[in-house]
Order: sequence, then C-alpha cells, then structure tokens
Amino acid sequence: MKQQIAGYLDYAITLLLLVIAGVTPILFVNQTTDFYDIPKLAFLVVATSILLGLWIFSWIIKGKVSIIRTPLDIPLLALLVVVLVSTFFSQSRYPAIYGNFPRVHGSAISWITYIVLYFVTASLLKSLGRIKALLYTLYGSGVVVAVISLQAFFGIYLPFDFARAVNFTLTGYTFSTVAFLVMLLPWPILSIAREDKDLPSPYAVVLTLLFGITIALIGSVTGYVCLGITFALCLWAVRSQISESLSMLAIPLVITILVAVSANIPLPGNKLQQIVANFPNEVQLPLGISWKITASAFRDAPLIGTGPATYLFNFTGYKPAEFNLQNYWNFSFDTAYNEFLQILGTLGVLGLAAFTGVILMVLKLVRRSLDGADLMSAALAISGCLAIFLFFIHATTLVSMVVTLFIFAALVMSQTAIREKVTDLSFGLKAMTSANNQFDLFPVVIFALYLVVFTPVFYLTYKTVAADYYHRKALAYANTNATLTYQNLQKAETLNPYIDLYRVDLAQINFGLANAIAAQKGPSQASPAGSLTDQDRKTIQTLLSQAITEARVSVALSPLSSRNWETLASIYRNITGVAQNSITFSLDAYGRAIARDPLNPTLRLNAGGVYYSIKNYELATRFFTDAVNLKPDYANAYYNLAIALRDKGDLQNARLVAEQTVTLLQKNTKYLNDPNYKTAADLLEDLKAKTGGKNTAQPGLTPPAASGDSALGNPKLPDINVSDLNNLPQVATPAAVENNPNAVLP
Repeated sequence: MKQQIAGYLDYAITLLLLVIAGVTPILFVNQTTDFYDIPKLAFLVVATSILLGLWIFSWIIKGKVSIIRTPLDIPLLALLVVVLVSTFFSQSRYPAIYGNFPRVHGSAISWITYIVLYFVTASLLKSLGRIKALLYTLYGSGVVVAVISLQAFFGIYLPFDFARAVNFTLTGYTFSTVAFLVMLLPWPILSIAREDKDLPSPYAVVLTLLFGITIALIGSVTGYVCLGITFALCLWAVRSQISESLSMLAIPLVITILVAVSANIPLPGNKLQQIVANFPNEVQLPLGISWKITASAFRDAPLIGTGPATYLFNFTGYKPAEFNLQNYWNFSFDTAYNEFLQILGTLGVLGLAAFTGVILMVLKLVRRSLDGADLMSAALAISGCLAIFLFFIHATTLVSMVVTLFIFAALVMSQTAIREKVTDLSFGLKAMTSANNQFDLFPVVIFALYLVVFTPVFYLTYKTVAADYYHRKALAYANTNATLTYQNLQKAETLNPYIDLYRVDLAQINFGLANAIAAQKGPSQASPAGSLTDQDRKTIQTLLSQAITEARVSVALSPLSSRNWETLASIYRNITGVAQNSITFSLDAYGRAIARDPLNPTLRLNAGGVYYSIKNYELATRFFTDAVNLKPDYANAYYNLAIALRDKGDLQNARLVAEQTVTLLQKNTKYLNDPNYKTAADLLEDLKAKTGGKNTAQPGLTPPAASGDSALGNPKLPDINVSDLNNLPQVATPAAVENNPNAVLP
C-alpha cells in the first residue's frame, strides 16, 4: 500500500514540476500592477512551496530522507546565505525583500524561490525519461512564446488592449524571449546534425526555424550574436559525428540568415525592415556607465553589497556625469549591464564569488558532457554555455533565470554518476507503531518544520497578491473615479503596508482630492471670496495630513529612494497657499532627494523653481546653473536660468542664456513648431528689447517651468492647520555642481 501511495505521490510531484516549467514562461495576468513578473513570481512561490511540501511528505511515506547531492549545491547554498545576510543589513530592507515594485525579480523572495526550485528539481530528475519530459515541456512553452511573439510582430494581437503592441511577448520582455529561445536551440540543431536522434528531423527543423526566425526579427545585435554562437557551438560539437542529414540544417540556417538580412536592409517597399525599424528596442545601461556605478557601490559595500533589488538606488546614487549626455538621460535603471555587475553591486564580492562558483561547476560539467556524450547531454552542455554567455551580455530576468536553473538542473542530472548518487539522512530518531514496527521520525520532524515555515508563506503570498490586485484596480480608476481609486489604494496598503509604491500613490491621490476641492471652491476671478465651508477646510486638512503622512512613510520604507523624497517635496511645494511653512519642508525634501540622486538635473531644476517662487533669485540662479552644468544641452534649465537672471536684474547675462536656449531648441527641428520654442523666442525678444533700450516684448511671458501651479498654492486661500509642519527642519543646501566647460554660461 505504501509503495502504491508513494508511486501516486511521485507522479503528482513530477506533474507539478512540469506544470511549473510549462506555465511560468507564458503566464500573464492583467489584474496586477505588472502583468508578467508579479503573477509569475507569485505562481512560482506557491507552486514551488507545494512542490517542496509534497517532496518532504514523500519522505514520510518512504520512511527516509533521500536527497541527491549535486556539484551546484554548495555554491547555491552559499549564494542563498549571502542573499539573506545582505537583505538583513540592507539600508533598503523592504525593497530588498519584496523587490522594487512592481519589479520583483532580483528580490530576496525571488532568489530564495529560484534556489529552492533548483534543489527540488535536481532531486526529482532521477531518470533520463524525466529529464526529457522536462525538456519537452519547456519546448512546448517555447513554441507558444515564439508563435505569440511573431503574431504580435506582424500585427496579429491577442484580444487584450495591453497586448496590442508589436513587441508584446508572453515572457514580458524581449530579452527574456530571446534568452529563452536561445537556450532551447541546441537540442533541435544537434538532432538535425548528429546521427543519433532525440527529436525527429522534421520536428527539429521546424523548431530551429521557428526559434531562429523569432530571434532574428525581435532580437537586437546581441540576439544575432547569440544566434551565431549557438550555431557555431553546435557545429563544433558535431564535428566528429556528422549525420548524413546535416544538409537539412541548411534549411533553417539559410532562412534565418535571409530573414535577418531582409529585416535590416532599408530597401524601397521592404515592409519587414520598416517593422523592424519601428520595433521598440529595450534600453540597456551601457557597460562603461554600469561598471562605474557597480564599482562605486562595491567600494562602499564590498562584502555583501547594498542588498537584493537595490540596483536602482546604486544607479541614482553613483551614476557618472556622462549619463546625462545619453538620449535616455531622464530614465532610471534598476538593472546593471549584465548579471555579474548586478550581483557585485547588490550582493557584493561574496555574492559574486558564490555565483561564480555555480558557473565554474557548470563549465566543469559542460566539458565532461561534450566529451563523447549522448546527444541530449551535449545539447544541455551547449545550452549551459549559452546561459553563462547571456550572463555576460545582459542582466537576467525572471524567465531567463528560471529557464537557466532548469537547464543547469537537467545538465547536472544527465550525468549518471550524479543521478545515482542518493544520500539518505537520519538523526537516529525512531518511533514505534502499535504493531511494534519502527519508523524514522526525521522526515516527520522536517515536515512539521515545513508546515511552520510555509503556512505563513502561503498567507503572506495571498496578501501580497491581493494588495497588488487592489493597486491595479486603483490605477484603472485613476482617471475616472477618484473615490474608488482612493478606496482601492487603502485596501492595497492595508494588505501590504511595506510597499512604498502604494504609499506614494496614496499620498498623491490624497493631495489630488484636496486640490480638487480647492480648485472647485477656492477664490477665483469669478468668486474672489470663494465658497469654502468649514467642512471643506476640515476635509482639506485631513487629506493633506494623510498625503504628507503617506509620503513620509514611503521615505521611511525606502530611505534611499530619490523618487519618494521628490514626491514629498512636490506635495509640500504645492500647498503653499494653505500652509505657511511648507516651502521650508519642500526645500529640505528636495535637498534629501538630491543627496540620493546628486547628478539629476531635473531635481536641481525643481529645487530652483521653489527658490524662484519665494523670490530668492540668488539661490534660484545657483540651482538652475547646477542643472545646466549637469546637462549642458538642457534647454529647459537655460530657460529657467534666463528668467531668474532677468528677475534678478542681470539682463545682459539673461539675454546670453536666452540666446543659448533658442539655439538648443533650433538644433532639434521637432521643437520649432512647439509652444516652448515660441515661449523661449519671446523671452529672447523681450531681453533684446530691454538691453537695447527699446521695449517691443510681448507681455505675459511664462514663469519658470519648475514652478508649481496647484490650486492649493493659491495665496488667497485661508491658512489651514496642516499637522506636522510646525517643527521646521534645518535645510541643508546641496553643494554646488562644478563648472562644466561644455555649458554655455555667462
């Protein structure tokens, strides 16, 4: 009876493993903030936990703890320890645990899930049949991903609004899809080229053709490099075992090359090239900039890094000045150029050492598998090499990491010597049944510990997913129903109070509701006295207090987030009409935001706008000059500086700066018909007239773009006692930026 139960349980465990492998790459849900990573990770956490529980329970049925020790065990356990220690000591503990929402890959939760999944997978792949079943499942999922990606590329979309994009793919990211398909390519290629066949040649040709064309169309230069390396490694691996059917490999190879060439040659009427030219490529942080960021983070936290999922804070804190010269200078990056730089910065040298240990063990197995190996082992060895190569050219994603670990587990267990090396563990704890039969208590103890640890895991996972569901609902109502937005954000925050994103959104909606009342009933030209009642004032006071509280909590949850400090500063800046001390708090918050993102010209611009609003033209000029020095081609900073100099009374220098503003806008023809260009040109004409002694300027010039325009900034509003604005902070003015020789300044 026990053997029969054990057999059924073993079947259920294997089936669940295959479900994880098949579902993870293709799962998406449009009811969470992020449609891809959040549902995928939630599914992985639940499914892996259940898989682990069933595996442990099977030990009770079998009466012993049986595990298979693999060469990757020690480095992966070391990596797990580093992740936990780094999370505990991280200055941004909650982002390190949960991820930088809605990005959850790279968080402590994700790392723990990946590593546990590897251990369970490796122990369950006890036969070649199971390894092949896992691979077949991955290939089935890969076919679905490739087909859907190609359909989207050619304008055949799934029936969802968010899927109506040429770059839509089930994995969530173009790189994820390319990496997934690249790692799957070796098995069908070798099945074509070698005499021994694991896959029938027609199926192998179709798979190679499908995956190759998909990569050729949606992949970037790195995708083409991966394709070339894949085919080269496969041909090298079969150099001594060439099949008569090798010529069949020419079919997918030639067609893939032709597709890649056609997609990149701009010939008249080449619609394929037009689609590729308009395909949204994912922006990757340049290697040189990424290296400088990681090196700086390593300098300050060498052993265990800054914590999992904290690369965004490394980026804002350590990015070099040349980043502002990039076209995407106003982007923020939460991943490094590649996985090695990502791990060195976030997990330190100890994390990198453990990760490198995993790679070295895999390379050792690769060499062993390529020497006279069977076809499947050779294919897994090449896939393992490709997975390692992908670590060098791009940071991992959730799908690429999960597939990589499946490949590594399959590669390890394809070795007979490892697969048959079963270790039985026992602490010598025995119990006696009523029939005087002894049984080992060790499996029971482990299962009891599992229940103690993982029962809260299931509950917390439910709360996390439910919270994000309500956050998504709030976003859906954001432009149509402020009340429902507010209610759903409150539910999200109640279920998961540790996500700073929810706090930031709730702060903004509280401010928005208060601002709407002020706009509707505050003083105006039509009604100079306004129609605010005592209840309206009380409502505004409550909403603003809640907005400030939520923004402050977001800062406490993620103290290194410049975004959170900027949100707090913006709220203070926009309530000057009802709270006299808010300017001081705004300047303090902007100073703290700048301390966490010191080379961000936009923060300097906004801080200068606050000083301009209180007619402190000296410091306004200083901060606008800082913005120009940080980004010498920043037209908006020049424009603000020109106005500040004008109002300061320095008309000659204001004119010189205004001329540079117009010059910068003229360099980009798209601005010539833009209202901003006319505004800048009007300012220049005004200054020319004033400095030339003849006033022909047009009235009504726009004030600095950094100034606020909220209804709660109306000075005619009655003062409202907003809580916590009485103890004024000591504003620490950030140091001035060094003069940039490329900036055109008087």
